[in-house]
Amino acid sequence: MDKTRGFFVNHDLAGYEVPVHADIPHQEVIFMDETDPMSSPMKAKGVGELGLCGVAAAINNAVYNATGIRVRNYPVTLDKLIGALPQIS
Repeated sequence: MDKTRGFFVNHDLAGYEVPVHADIPHQEVIFMDETDPMSSPMKAKGVGELGLCGVAAAINNAVYNATGIRVRNYPVTLDKLIGALPQIS
């Protein structure tokens, strides 16, 4: 968002600059000396995916705020939104 004029800087995703590794702060990686045979076939533990859990819900809430239509099953697609729009008379 352009904070001085209040409009979107990028009008489509083609011009949107995706963050890269240089844009995130330093992360410390800690290797555990133990294995967990129940966690995965490789016996590895990881918590990297936990940060992605809320992304789909946040996008769905943004769609709801923009359209007033709550999509209850993923993926959120245009056909699910168009089918729920009110009829124009």
